[in-house]
Amino acid sequence: MDLHGGNIYRIAREKGIKDILDYSANINPMGISEKLKKEVADNWELFERYPDPHYVELRRTLAKHNELDMEDIIVGNGATEVIFLYCKTLNPKKALIVMPTFAEYERALRSVGCKVDYFELHEKDDFILDIEKLEDELKKGYDLLVMCNPNNPTGKFIPLEKMGEVVRVAKESKTKLLLDEAFIEFVEGDYKESTATLGEKDVFIVRALTKFFAIPGVRLGFGICRDKDLKEQIEAHREPWTVNTLAEISAKVLLEDKEYIEQSKEWIESEKDYVYNGLVKGRFIVPYKTETNFILVKLTGNLTAGELREKMIDRGVVIRDASNFPFLGEKFVRLAIKGRETNSIVIERIVSVTNEAG
Repeated sequence: MDLHGGNIYRIAREKGIKDILDYSANINPMGISEKLKKEVADNWELFERYPDPHYVELRRTLAKHNELDMEDIIVGNGATEVIFLYCKTLNPKKALIVMPTFAEYERALRSVGCKVDYFELHEKDDFILDIEKLEDELKKGYDLLVMCNPNNPTGKFIPLEKMGEVVRVAKESKTKLLLDEAFIEFVEGDYKESTATLGEKDVFIVRALTKFFAIPGVRLGFGICRDKDLKEQIEAHREPWTVNTLAEISAKVLLEDKEYIEQSKEWIESEKDYVYNGLVKGRFIVPYKTETNFILVKLTGNLTAGELREKMIDRGVVIRDASNFPFLGEKFVRLAIKGRETNSIVIERIVSVTNEAG
């Protein structure tokens, strides 16, 4: 099974399918901003120069958009590089990951020899974090707590007030917090709800432009670090020029494209409800309310996630078999939320397939 969902290139080759609806990847269906396309076409000469190794303008752009201090920003070749850099620099000995969640946190931690424990989000609790239980667990002694908010794959978001409690219990147990906010732009209130507003030194926040701005191929992520000494150590560990000129251009254009941003927010507010309301009509599927551009679905009939995935591929749709997320098992799938036309098609097909199988 692919670690991060459907490899549409391999599927197309093996199945001989030309037109595939990729609902395994959580990317803004509006596609790349037209303003970015024009900016790139008009500035080819910039690719003849090395990027600024200190990324001053890029960090200034990110800081302005997020109302942050430029000196607190670390840029990387996607959020994943930032996560690995942080773990390599911090070198924790024992970490607790709130699960189910993105697989790269554990891979990054194990790459530095860290012992990893899990804190399970329970289906019976609607995958909502129990802060009191988390507080009890942290008393056992951890160097690092790792969380994703909004969480992937559950789509659940912990509001700022509750995240303040998480930060408090982490501080009291002398546990640092690594918090991934790669999907924060899809949440109502977005940056105002970010834990970055708390300004805590022991909280390292990861962000990415990949999902909201539909540029996964560009690879641009960044970290928010209020610990000056730690930031200097991270910068010392990083390789030069991992962020390319195209990424620099993308950030400058996209973060100023107000029309694209507003249209994207209007789209997700409409479509996440449309998809949920469509799926809830299925007799053998249970969708979970989401705050993001993807939705977690439980199968209650005869099909396993792997079986449904194969049947959907035969119908030209790739969905995410979520059974390799710890604690989910073989009955969960994750669907992207895209545009109305294709959302309608996918809802009809998944309801039809699951009803037919019983």
